[in-house]
Amino acid sequence: MSEDELALWRQALAAVPILQGLSDTEQTTLIGLGQQLLKRKTLTLIGVELSPRQQAVLALQAALPILYLGVDWYRGFHEIIIIPEPVIRRQEVQDEFGLVSEVEEENAGESWPQGPLVLAWSELQQDGDWDGFNLVIHELAHKLDMLGGEADGTPPLPGSMSSQLWQQAFQTAFDALCQQLDRDEVTAIDPYAAEHPAEFFAVSCECFFTDPLRLRSVDPEVYRQLSLFFSQDPALRFPATRLLAGEDVAGSRAINTNHPL
Repeated sequence: MSEDELALWRQALAAVPILQGLSDTEQTTLIGLGQQLLKRKTLTLIGVELSPRQQAVLALQAALPILYLGVDWYRGFHEIIIIPEPVIRRQEVQDEFGLVSEVEEENAGESWPQGPLVLAWSELQQDGDWDGFNLVIHELAHKLDMLGGEADGTPPLPGSMSSQLWQQAFQTAFDALCQQLDRDEVTAIDPYAAEHPAEFFAVSCECFFTDPLRLRSVDPEVYRQLSLFFSQDPALRFPATRLLAGEDVAGSRAINTNHPL
């Protein structure tokens, strides 16, 4: 890699808040993983253009979950498709009384077993901060989940981890979230997590990497299991300056205008 290329990757890394706090060794590993992803995955751009720096920013965030897992954990798909805006889909839903109605659903990202990853550029531009949201991490969490077969919230676990403890932690937290919503309470994490155990896992991964103190406070056992799985502890990387300022970064996406992409 030339000095100019390395400088570009270093600039991209420095532009993403959630990548701050990594050691020099971790930064070097992350850059290597990001480069491998761009070489191994076909990046198809539909109606958008990404500069080399923007591609590097995207690849680095995608590489963060596999920092200690390795690029082989993103096997089974070969293409990442970037579209301009979320896709609006109409579908029929049936309520508890059997009444069927048509609803519109906005999909900013999609992933299928053995299929491509589809991401909306308008959402990707907002990723990278400590705000509890990250589209690329969310969708890649589904890919990790699917390595075990059907997306059910349980990816293949290392031999050192207990599947029983994993299931207990996630099921307990999932049930508690559903009960909160049944009581019309405001939830600490994105209520979309209650849609399905697979979505709970993906949302939890988003929160783990982008709002770790909140997840650790709300669902400490889920945080512990994710920390064991990813071999990371993002809470240690959370900037002390934001703690001192008493900043509540969760849900700040709507007012954040300093985006790395």
